[in-house]
Amino acid sequence: MQDLNRLAAELRAGTINRFDFLRGAAALGLGAAAAASALDPFNALAVMAASANPNQTPAHFMKKAKYKIGFSQSELNNPWRVAESDSMAAEAKKRSARYTYIATVANSDTHKQVSDVGDMIASKCDLIVLTPREKDPLRAATAKALAAGVPVIEIDRTSAGKAATDYVTAIESNFIIQGQKVATWMAANTKGQINFVELRGTTGASPAIDRHNGFYSVISKQSRFHQLDSQDGNFTLANAKPIMTQWLTKYGSKIDMVYCHNDDMAIGAYQAMKQAGFTKKVYIGTIDGQKKAIQMVADGLFSVCVQSDPHFGPVTFDAIDMYFAGKPIPAHITVQDHTYTKANAASLVMTGF
Repeated sequence: MQDLNRLAAELRAGTINRFDFLRGAAALGLGAAAAASALDPFNALAVMAASANPNQTPAHFMKKAKYKIGFSQSELNNPWRVAESDSMAAEAKKRSARYTYIATVANSDTHKQVSDVGDMIASKCDLIVLTPREKDPLRAATAKALAAGVPVIEIDRTSAGKAATDYVTAIESNFIIQGQKVATWMAANTKGQINFVELRGTTGASPAIDRHNGFYSVISKQSRFHQLDSQDGNFTLANAKPIMTQWLTKYGSKIDMVYCHNDDMAIGAYQAMKQAGFTKKVYIGTIDGQKKAIQMVADGLFSVCVQSDPHFGPVTFDAIDMYFAGKPIPAHITVQDHTYTKANAASLVMTGF
């Protein structure tokens, strides 16, 4: 109680703001409501009346010469994630006069990512950037940050909750449209009955959910397309390759098309077919935009590749600048992506990563 009274006195004196008060209360194991109710009624009302969701903009915050930014990455198990982390680090370095930057990697462990966010709150980060590995479990992390008065920006994926309420903004590609683009290309550029298999991304991840739903929203209206199988390839070549090998054994020449939620899985599927001596021409649709995958489209090995640009550093730090300038930020910021086909891939290889 003595520590809480000290925090309350500092809040009233103006030496700390509400967010710092909430962070301190959270360190004592108290949420905002509990902290306020522990004070006398007048001060409790003042604290709660001052409540401004830190995820709503323009937000109230303490002016500082330098802010501490935390970046919680879900994993670094594929080139896309590496490119994203490199982009964030490079942009943080460019803006180091204004921001201190720390980053963690959850190594594909959802529980660790929730814990990483908790550690960033405890280390007094002024804002946290999060790539939620799974939608529902990471809601706990954003809720914990909100209770501590720490704003969160989610990039490339989203957790459960509502943008501009549970987190400041969602900066991402439109995963549904990405899946729709692959399906639309397949519908327009194939003929006859098409049997296909689908290599899905990590179960529970928003890109996997949306890329699946977007693809099927188009392809399910095409009666000549028939799904043979669909499995979770975890967005990795290592997982996708043996799955494709199993499908070749099970379905063989029945397979006409492979839809992959990312380039690593598409490359794994192609390698499996090549090593199995599978010579039938198969349509391969993928999403991400690795330079290697774009070149494979140019070479006629892949049919279509939809870009999902991993270079989130500049747009994310632009949003952070806006936040600490007290400017309104859209609840959703959509990254614009290319669609690579045989007609344009060779000239656009350098737009990949």
